[in-house]
Amino acid sequence: MTIVDRRARTGLVTARWLGLSGSVLIVLGGVVVGVGPSGSVPPLPSTGAGIMWWTAVVYLGMTLLAIAWLRLGRSLPPVRDQLRTGLLWAAPFLLSGPIFSRDVYSYLAQGAMTVAGLDPYRFGPSAFGGDLAADVPPIWQDTPAPYGPVFLSLAGAVTGVTGHEVWPGLVGMRLLALTGIALIAWTVPRIAREYGAGPATAVWLAVLNPLVLLHLVADAHNEAVMIGLMCAGLLLALRGRTLPAAALITLAGLVKGPALAGLAFLVVYRAGRLAGRARWVRAVAGTTVVAAGTAAVVTVLTGTGFGWIPALRTPTRALTWMSVTTDIGSLLGHALHGLGLAGVSQTRQVVWTAGLLAAGAICLVLLGGSGTLGIVPALGLSLVVVVVLGPAVHIWYLLWGLIPLAAAAPDRIRRSAVPATFVLLVVSAPNGPPHEAPLVLGAVLGMVAGLLACGALWLVREQETAAPGQPARRFRG
Repeated sequence: MTIVDRRARTGLVTARWLGLSGSVLIVLGGVVVGVGPSGSVPPLPSTGAGIMWWTAVVYLGMTLLAIAWLRLGRSLPPVRDQLRTGLLWAAPFLLSGPIFSRDVYSYLAQGAMTVAGLDPYRFGPSAFGGDLAADVPPIWQDTPAPYGPVFLSLAGAVTGVTGHEVWPGLVGMRLLALTGIALIAWTVPRIAREYGAGPATAVWLAVLNPLVLLHLVADAHNEAVMIGLMCAGLLLALRGRTLPAAALITLAGLVKGPALAGLAFLVVYRAGRLAGRARWVRAVAGTTVVAAGTAAVVTVLTGTGFGWIPALRTPTRALTWMSVTTDIGSLLGHALHGLGLAGVSQTRQVVWTAGLLAAGAICLVLLGGSGTLGIVPALGLSLVVVVVLGPAVHIWYLLWGLIPLAAAAPDRIRRSAVPATFVLLVVSAPNGPPHEAPLVLGAVLGMVAGLLACGALWLVREQETAAPGQPARRFRG
């Protein structure tokens, strides 16, 4: 084995175990400061010091995981080795409670409601009650489900199999999310090849990304299933099977609505590959018939109805600090309210509307340019724009667009995903954003400790892997 091969192999092994250590630390810290089921985990520390130290443990783990991911990206092992590494990193999360978001409890409650015949599009989890609804955040207790019938049926199947028990239900929802991630892992390298991009880079950015591990695996967000189906549809489209692609993208939208944006891009893509003067009519008609037929069949089979369409506005009921339009609307609203000119909520609504109109205009430009840019990058950019300018922004929402972009975007866009990932990791605090002093201090301590630990590990590894007769590389001061 050459020195280069030995270094590459050592680097892969180091990244694997460093990332695994990070995952274990995140789970351990999350037991205390995460959002595990009530009554089954230690209570949140009552002192600021306790919160700070356990938050530091989580951030230490996140830092180790992020650096392991970055180290893996420098060498870019083959896809198979990367996927094995990803499984190792994901393993500690399989039996843990959620850490960063309580959404999975809503999934379980709404799935159980679907099976019980209680319309989740009319009633909130409080109407069902019991252990499954106990950990749903108060703001969502009386809120209808914003998810499509495909996802509610899958969630219902999970609760049926697990006997309405919370912990088995959490494991079931996580396995469902892993199924979606497996579909992403299968489609992303193939989409990359269609665009002449490197499949190893695509898998590293889209599958092993720490944001995927923390928010799609640990917290079992249904984005995993939505994005997996959407990517499968996009791959079929790139291979010329545009009508089956329309069916898959519709199924993705029946998990969560944003994926339906892919149908518009599919129409443009299909029209560009048809001949004749009526190609636009044929493209629109064919896509519409398949999408409507798929939605109708799913509605009949699930019996849930179309109540999810008006419920799509549900996420806007919660104000999120990451939303640019919410922040601008709130600041402007308070200023105008102080002058006696307008109310805060009315001003915020105006800014939201302006943001959505701007997002719509940008998406139309991207739609028109998708023939040049490509259907997958254009759709990915559009979804990112919709999230960034939308009224409700969560970190996992950004994965709607980041994963397609990781597969097919130009290199300059893909490179921007790396610093974006690190910024989003910093604000991925357990149990919500780090807005209180103990959480902020814990985050800083954890990140500094992680950086110091990785620096020490790097120095040791350089000594061990130095070529015979050559000194190891040293810092120059």
